[in-house]
Amino acid sequence: MSNPLRELTELEKDALQEIMNIGFGRAAADLAEIINLHVILSVPHIAVLQSDEVISYIHNQIPDTTDMSMITQFFSGKFNGGSFLVFPHGEGRKLLRIFDGEMALLGENYDIDVLEKETLVEVGNIIIGACVGKIAEMLGDVVTYAPPRFFSQEQIFETLDDVLNESDSFAILFKTVFNFEQYNVSGYLFLVSQHSIMPWLKQAIAEFLGPYE
Repeated sequence: MSNPLRELTELEKDALQEIMNIGFGRAAADLAEIINLHVILSVPHIAVLQSDEVISYIHNQIPDTTDMSMITQFFSGKFNGGSFLVFPHGEGRKLLRIFDGEMALLGENYDIDVLEKETLVEVGNIIIGACVGKIAEMLGDVVTYAPPRFFSQEQIFETLDDVLNESDSFAILFKTVFNFEQYNVSGYLFLVSQHSIMPWLKQAIAEFLGPYE
């Protein structure tokens, strides 16, 4: 039997989605300043997954895991855990084309793999920081961050398995599409935490919803 204290209601998920829309709006503005392009980040899907469901979800959503990449960043506060931004096959190279102005400045001899890694870390840092920061801010919390890290396809599932090995962990998934004018880049943002934060999270969402009820 499911435990309602360990799950989010549809209303609570809707509230989180609205908070993330605001956070993604801030991230889009930050990215637009860097690349001088109009950016829209949408949050078309939100789900709460148990720890043992995350890897199978990725395999189902991303059948071709070649050239997949992931940015991770851990955060601490009342809302604490890890964030994992997963880019499917080829999406990282799309971001490189968007940043082609930087590539031209670096010259032909610059290692394309190094540039892709640096680009994804920069983009991931902005998106994760804006989204996690906005959730914390709107729920009355302040978080601090560890430096972001890049993981290639060979490291992703081992890394996720290590983090998700805790039986008490769960993940809030935000499937998103980044619209950079002529390019659409898809990504999956997982926020992983422990069920022990759920009472605080539900109470914080209730306080956030209070003025609207």
